[in-house]
Amino acid sequence: MNWEEKLNKFLETFEHKDDMIGVLVCGSFITGSPSTHSDLDVHIILKDKVTYRERGNKIIDGLLIEYFSNPPKQIKKYFEEDYKNISSMSQTQFATGKIIKDTNGIVQSLKDEAERMLSKNFADIDTSINELQKYGLWDMLDDLKDLYENGKDDFDFIYYVCLDKLIKTYMRYIKYPYNKKSILGNITSEIVRKKYLLSELPDKNISDLIYKCIIEKNKINKIKYYEQLTNMIMTLLGGFDIDKFKFKSSVEEWFKLLL
Repeated sequence: MNWEEKLNKFLETFEHKDDMIGVLVCGSFITGSPSTHSDLDVHIILKDKVTYRERGNKIIDGLLIEYFSNPPKQIKKYFEEDYKNISSMSQTQFATGKIIKDTNGIVQSLKDEAERMLSKNFADIDTSINELQKYGLWDMLDDLKDLYENGKDDFDFIYYVCLDKLIKTYMRYIKYPYNKKSILGNITSEIVRKKYLLSELPDKNISDLIYKCIIEKNKINKIKYYEQLTNMIMTLLGGFDIDKFKFKSSVEEWFKLLL
């Protein structure tokens, strides 16, 4: 039994099928190269009048189906939220997905909307946030150096936590959607970039350093590459001098920036 037959079997027993007006399948079964651990990602579009949404999993003849049930208005809200957060996950799922059922054309209209959102440039980051981010990058590097120089056992754990934040800051600044699960593939594989509808990172020196930071095992090289990457990103962000750092705002604005 192939995945289409297993999906049909699942849909026949779907609890809310009377509210279902469309079905779209996305993920590796559609974009290619599913592994033995791949699940089948299914978006179930519900009538707009429903007042609920549901996410769940069901194993059908050995295939794990992960389903997301939403009315169209909620899916559009996901598109907008992802765009605001410099993410393209939900839009990419619909843009690359395969329509299985489309009662009134709403699934095709959602695919069209997803493609429109993907072609839309992300908004610039607020300059206040940019200054605080630069301080955060300096502070992480300083903390990592302290852990390394004092031979702390949690260096490796904190290193990868900081590296994730460092890469995410860079990606947000260049308006590049960040998915930590596919970052190595985005750097090294045209196939992965095509799967997620992404272009190459604009600066090869930075992307090469990101790659080195991720795969490096030696602690001496880890801290060396991490510092180099931090300095390159700091320069891109306009430079930073800890001796001159000062940030002033209203209490309300400061609270919002910390959220």
